[in-house]
Amino acid sequence: MNRIESLIYQVVKHNPRIKNLVRDVYQSLFSIIPVPVERSEYPVTVREGFFFGFHDKNPWSYDKLNLLAHGYGQLANKLPKTGDQIDIGFFSGADFTTFHKITSTSCYNWQQGSMLQWLGKTNKFIFNDAGGADNVAKIFDTEGHAAGMLSKAIAAVDADGTKALSYNFARLQRHFPGYGYVHGSDPEVEDKAPSLHGISIIDLGNSVFTKLFSVRDIASFRPEKSMEGAFHFLTHCLFSPSGQRFLFLHRWIKNKNFTYTRMFSCDINGQHLHLFPTSDMVSHIAWQDESHVLAYSRSIENKDAYILFQDMSDEHRLIGTSVFSSDGHPSFPGKFPEWFVTDTYPDRLQRSSLILYNILKEQRVDLGYFRQPYSYRDEVRCDLHPRWNHDGTLICFDSAHSGKRSLCTMNIGDFLSTNHLNPR
Repeated sequence: MNRIESLIYQVVKHNPRIKNLVRDVYQSLFSIIPVPVERSEYPVTVREGFFFGFHDKNPWSYDKLNLLAHGYGQLANKLPKTGDQIDIGFFSGADFTTFHKITSTSCYNWQQGSMLQWLGKTNKFIFNDAGGADNVAKIFDTEGHAAGMLSKAIAAVDADGTKALSYNFARLQRHFPGYGYVHGSDPEVEDKAPSLHGISIIDLGNSVFTKLFSVRDIASFRPEKSMEGAFHFLTHCLFSPSGQRFLFLHRWIKNKNFTYTRMFSCDINGQHLHLFPTSDMVSHIAWQDESHVLAYSRSIENKDAYILFQDMSDEHRLIGTSVFSSDGHPSFPGKFPEWFVTDTYPDRLQRSSLILYNILKEQRVDLGYFRQPYSYRDEVRCDLHPRWNHDGTLICFDSAHSGKRSLCTMNIGDFLSTNHLNPR
């Protein structure tokens, strides 16, 4: 955002309906201005008709040979409906351009797909599908063999592929449809803070589910006045690198309009619950290492920014305030923890930027921009959601700059290894 846009945003940000109206009118006017659809500093491979999903999962297999993907066929940018199915599979070969369809699923959204992800260092992957009251999670291997099924949908899997976290995606569909599923049920949907379901942890070795806490448990933890009469849900789970702790977001919606968010961490037994020092808003999160979390959020000083938090502490510091003026989806490449990749939402010309940032040098590196069609917005928008391969040499992202939602990869070569300060 430029200075004028930032000032307007500060005025309208507390009323989402007005904010979205201003944004839509503003962007629709500028969308007719002809500009290049792509500018990239590094080679980009575009796979039309495919996408991956969120920024917090690694689509590459541990052996670096396969790249997970969803194929959407004729569904394009339509809202998911009962009976719609998308393909589940992976790319292989040179530049990952050969797609292998393994199966399909009816549980997906355009932001997070089907929660498709690898199980540790194996050739097995897991994803959500319709079935039962809470939906199910299915496991397949790259040979196409079914390797298991869980009676609940999953949100996140730890790095070893031994544990998963689960919550009710049907509840999100009520007021947060871009992240929910049209399949499944929520028997407590009329309960503003339900007690029967919340977040569960799953032992993937024996399929044992353990409920850690309910939505009501979290809503009752240090309640705020804005929570009165609000609709509550839990979302965005993410394991720490060791798998011993995890993050999640507690959200509540007031008057079907304004969404408030808090960020928590806890251990895998549901103990040592920590509420991070934020104020009303947390959007996108990433573990930097075992004890530090980067989130785009509103600080207790009422500043919207990327903030680096220390887990189990109130310590935090704002990151890149002179070079970032809007939200994005960050992720770290693992062995180069001073760097993260992030993106931006479309600007007034519908251009989404892809950015590297070095926390220690306070250095921003723009990798390029990709112009999104104006028709891709709201629940069918195509955020870049950048994520790393295991070596920090490739970045995978989704984009519709070609005119179709596509799975893209950018090869940045040895940029990180030659520009690092604190390797692991």
